[in-house]
Amino acid sequence: MNVKLETLIAIRYFRSRRDESFISISSLFSFLGITIGVATLIIVMSVMNGFRAQLIDKIVGINGHLILYFKDENYKESDVIERIETIENVENISQEVEMHSMITSEFNSSGILVKGISKADLFERDSIEENIIEGNLNNFEDKSIIIGSRLATFLRVKVDDQIELISSAKSTTPFGNIPSVVKLKVVGIFDIGMYNIDRNVIFMPKYLATKLLNKDQNYISHLEIFVNDINYVNQTAYEINENFSYIHKIYTWESMHKELFNALKVEKKVMFLILSLIVFVAAFNLISSIIMIVKDKERGIGVLRSLGFTRNQILRIFILIGSIVGILGTIIGTISGILITINIGKIQVFLENLFDSQLFAPEVYFFNIIPSKVYISEIIIIVCTALLLSLLSTLYPAWRASKIEPANILRYE
Repeated sequence: MNVKLETLIAIRYFRSRRDESFISISSLFSFLGITIGVATLIIVMSVMNGFRAQLIDKIVGINGHLILYFKDENYKESDVIERIETIENVENISQEVEMHSMITSEFNSSGILVKGISKADLFERDSIEENIIEGNLNNFEDKSIIIGSRLATFLRVKVDDQIELISSAKSTTPFGNIPSVVKLKVVGIFDIGMYNIDRNVIFMPKYLATKLLNKDQNYISHLEIFVNDINYVNQTAYEINENFSYIHKIYTWESMHKELFNALKVEKKVMFLILSLIVFVAAFNLISSIIMIVKDKERGIGVLRSLGFTRNQILRIFILIGSIVGILGTIIGTISGILITINIGKIQVFLENLFDSQLFAPEVYFFNIIPSKVYISEIIIIVCTALLLSLLSTLYPAWRASKIEPANILRYE
């Protein structure tokens, strides 16, 4: 097997002469189709991975991997917490009080979700601690709250401003039952980047939340459990459920947002299939390009066969021609896709500045910057798919070239 000679002939056949420019253009389109298809697949899959990962981080950063709601208040939460902490995958447990309330400033009012939490547990929330844009978590005490940037903008408040909070619980007075009202000081503003959280969630000290609900100071509405490995969250939930099913109802982050994440999974699979059609079209175009090359090089094939080239050698030559297009297109497409994916946030900012408009409104897409996350396993699948389709597209034209009989071609030469 003379691999060098076969490769040399394949490269020579691949390069067109002036009178074969149409064949060269057809091969160029095949190359561009594979390049664009591979790059598009990598970009879209990475963006969907990034969207899912950031959505999980932001949701978990607020709510925890597991949420345990108690069925009644007749329990010793300390015993429950101690037993849950012995489970291997459990990292930490946050005791919280949750309620819906109305928050009012001098300019606006809004319904919000109040999360009563201790200062120590709040410091464990990296998504909050690392995204404080104004104020300081050290001041989270007494009658203080921490609110999201979107809510602060809506209420037109900043750090050290006073607001009023009206709770759903009622206080008994000589004039009847009235809602509990308390004045609070804004000590911090966070910006997670997820509109729904930045606009609708506030944090206050747990003891103050229980007071507003007219509950005992030891009251908690639920436990939020964080795990070390998110891949084993269902197994951890099962272990907790086995021990405490008689006093609680437990939910995982996935079950609480089941519709959303199932939709993301289905969308990702559908997008992969749809975008793979670009590579399929490029592969079919490659078939026609190689068939044209075979037709144009019939005399050359006849000469090679008469010089002693076997059918297998001719087969390999034309497989190499298609492989050159497939391999180059896949390599350049992969590099382009990864580079665009890594810099997609900068590209978005550049385009927004160029057109002076917001491409992705956080009210609709949850995020103000397009997220992305590259998985090597997915890139390997995309690359292998593109190379396999390129190889398969060369088989039929190469087989036809190997069947050419030199006597028929050179009879009238």
